Amino acid sequence: MLYSLDFLAAIFAMATGFATAWVGLEIVRLAGWREPEAAAGRLHPVRIGIEMVLAAVLGPRLLLVNGFRNWRAGLVSLPLYAVLTLVAAGWSMCSGVIVLQVAFASGYFLA
Repeated sequence: MLYSLDFLAAIFAMATGFATAWVGLEIVRLAGWREPEAAAGRLHPVRIGIEMVLAAVLGPRLLLVNGFRNWRAGLVSLPLYAVLTLVAAGWSMCSGVIVLQVAFASGYFLA
């Protein structure tokens, strides 16, 4: 049996994931991050790790914004954009759960 609180918790986790993606994107833009360019040589493993974490955190927002822009330009069909939106919502829910678990584990909400 599903309770309405389960749906509210899922929506809260999804909103937390989208908010994390938006805040993360603004922080890295303020820090001077730009779109990655093709590197001439090998990249340092730390840089690859940082870019993978950024992609994992910023992914839902980038999917929505780029998908919407491409749909408006006629490059993406509406059913494909709907699938992109569902993937972004699920991805956001997963990252929101991780952010909430880290926040609760930090003890910040226990005070």
